[in-house]
This record gives sequence, C-alpha cells and structure tokens, in this order.
Amino acid sequence: MVALAFSATLPVSALADGRGYVSVFAGQMTDNEWGELFDNWGAVRWRDATQVGANAGHEWSLGRFGFIGAELQALRHFGEQTHFEITTPIFLRTPRPRHVALPSLAYGLGLSYATEPSKTEIARTGESTELLAHWFFELEFGNDDTHVRPYLRLHHRSHAWETFDARTGSNAVLLGLRMPLGNSPR
Repeated sequence: MVALAFSATLPVSALADGRGYVSVFAGQMTDNEWGELFDNWGAVRWRDATQVGANAGHEWSLGRFGFIGAELQALRHFGEQTHFEITTPIFLRTPRPRHVALPSLAYGLGLSYATEPSKTEIARTGESTELLAHWFFELEFGNDDTHVRPYLRLHHRSHAWETFDARTGSNAVLLGLRMPLGNSPR
C-alpha cells in the first residue's frame, strides 16, 4: 500500500523511465514458519515440494532511495503438490551497492493465486485456498551494470491475518538468476 501511494506521487517522466527484467528460479518448500528461517537455518525442515518458474518485472529508480517495481511470476510445483501458481507483487528495493558481492534488499507484497489448494499448506495447517496474500524478501547480488544477477528469495503465501478464507500459509526458499533488459534505471 505504501509503495502504491508513493508511486502515485512520482512524476510521469519518472515512471516512463525504468528497466525491465526477466528471471528464472527454482526452490524448495519448508515446513517452517517464515521467522524460523531467519532464527535457526540449521533447523529448517524441507518438504518434498519443489517449485520452478519465471518472472518478468519492471523497476523504476527512486534515486538514492532505491527502486520501486512490479512483477508477474508464474511457477509450477512438483513433488507432494503439482499445481501452478501466479503471483503479482509490487516491491521496494534498496540501492544496489557498487561492489557485486554486497546484496541489495527487496520486499514485495501482492497476491498469489494457485490453480488448486496447496497440499503443503493443508499438511501444515489443515486448510488452504487458491487465493492468498503473497510477500517476498530478497537478497540480490550484482550492481546496476551486472548482466546476470543471482538472488535468494523467501517466497511466502499467507492468509494475511485472516483476510482470506483459510487460516494457512507456506514458505519456500528460491534461488534465481535475473537478467536486466534495456538501460539501467539510474
């Protein structure tokens, strides 16, 4: 909501500039709550549920404040569940450091639609539904001139404090490669 409100205050010329990208990724579902993934990495309980996919997005420079962007992501689940999922997050990203080994951080928020209720979510919480909230937290490596930027993403589906029909959620850890298109949005 904050990202949408802020983007409404940007001049049209700032929104006309920007840069698109495409990404491919693969990941593994966990049986953990999202906070547990940050507390004790050694205690992660991996599920027999993987996902692969691709996304396309566009980001606009906010100058020294980083970037704002939007993304469309399609993924396929394998293992204990075999459905498709579409997500549509809007995100904020910190500026990319000059040194390629230092990550930029991004947080995105949007919706997730699964073609069927998630078997992983049902196994964890006893219920699921096709439409849930989606957010991600991401570490991206590379600078504005890097042609391929690897990233690590926590992919989360959630009932968003009971906003949606089922009290459920799921988490996956994704590894991806992002390829920027066109000119840098400096």
